[in-house]
Amino acid sequence: GRYKVYIIDETHMLSDAAFNALLKTLEEPPPHVVFVLATTAPKKVPATVLSRCQHLPFRRIPNALIKARLKKISATEGISISDPAIEMVARAADGSLRDSLTILDQISSFSSEIGESDVKDLLGLTDSGLLSGLSSALIEGRREEILRITGELVEKGTDIRTFVKELIQYFRDMLVASIVKNPGEILDLSPEELGAMKNILSKTSGDELTLMVSELLKAEVDVRNASSPRLALEMSLLKASFLRDIKPLKDIIENLEEYTKREPSGKPSRSPAGSEGKTGRSAPGGNESREQVTPAAGKSDVTPRTEKQAARSGETSGEYKTMTGEVREKVLKRLDSPLASKLSKADFELLGDKLVLTLNGGASLFADSIKENTELIEGLFSEELGKKIAVTVQTAKNKTLRKKDLKEKVMADPAIREVLELFDGRIVDVTPIPEDKG
Repeated sequence: GRYKVYIIDETHMLSDAAFNALLKTLEEPPPHVVFVLATTAPKKVPATVLSRCQHLPFRRIPNALIKARLKKISATEGISISDPAIEMVARAADGSLRDSLTILDQISSFSSEIGESDVKDLLGLTDSGLLSGLSSALIEGRREEILRITGELVEKGTDIRTFVKELIQYFRDMLVASIVKNPGEILDLSPEELGAMKNILSKTSGDELTLMVSELLKAEVDVRNASSPRLALEMSLLKASFLRDIKPLKDIIENLEEYTKREPSGKPSRSPAGSEGKTGRSAPGGNESREQVTPAAGKSDVTPRTEKQAARSGETSGEYKTMTGEVREKVLKRLDSPLASKLSKADFELLGDKLVLTLNGGASLFADSIKENTELIEGLFSEELGKKIAVTVQTAKNKTLRKKDLKEKVMADPAIREVLELFDGRIVDVTPIPEDKG
């Protein structure tokens, strides 16, 4: 021949010394010599070699072309094979025509009428009905059904490691079907399989499917390395089935405020707006007595406590808000606008007959102006509360909570630790939620 062709297969396996020795020949090859470097990992080939070569990437052959070729060969060779069986062979070849012909040759050697069962027996594939049944049981959290199906797989002699790969592919196809408008154009599935998949998709969401795929990928590693693949598969599937009981983080955040405002009895706590027109003390036998939860609810000489003190004892802060929040608004309305605006920046704490006004950060600039009007403020609060009140004005710097301390506080929560262990997760960032000052 006019040319001498050298084919170097699996080029990426060459050592650095071999590449260096080959480099000079590649730079100035003889005119009658052609080098063909074949590799499945071009990224492992040194850049000095890649820059001196012409790249010809090979792609997988579409399943439609493989099926058409298999039908033509079967008709020519007189091989009787059903269309579903041809689809299974093409799918198992994964884009390789050579592999599909090898499978066809093996099946035709022991069966004159090739059907789906013959292909499944040869390749160890799982019936699509079992795949859809197990997928539905996983999504709906039917754990007894999960154990029954895995037991059936073992009785049939199914290779557990191969089955996990098929299950992952099935969930991947469902995820694609939930995203694209016409999944039939992308997924190589029969109408029956696509119909069963759509029925399962009506019971779940894209978020849940994504978590399921993530858990199944971990299950594949566990099953591959486990001494008992069946046990590893069952534990992984049971663990994934609990995902249905977990609420989305978005829903938890939306309901967090309502949840934190509930009283120990389970009733929502009263807001200041709901107690308009009421005085600071509870009228005996009044309507609000049924919502009073403090031990001294029946007494008329209740000593007011701060919101923080009430929180420590596990009680609601309804009384504190009544004595300060509602009364504060009435006092602010009776003051001149400039002074009322400055006073609204303060934090109020009512300790017996003493009202402590605390100004934090930049608001501390108003301290002197408020102190000059202390007598006026004391008189207004005394009138509203029906007793003599002494007002004290103090300033304090805003306490900056470091994210490191906040993260340690979150990590100490048993519920947070349990979620992190369940999903093998980690906390990336922590954002403090501003407190409602009522």
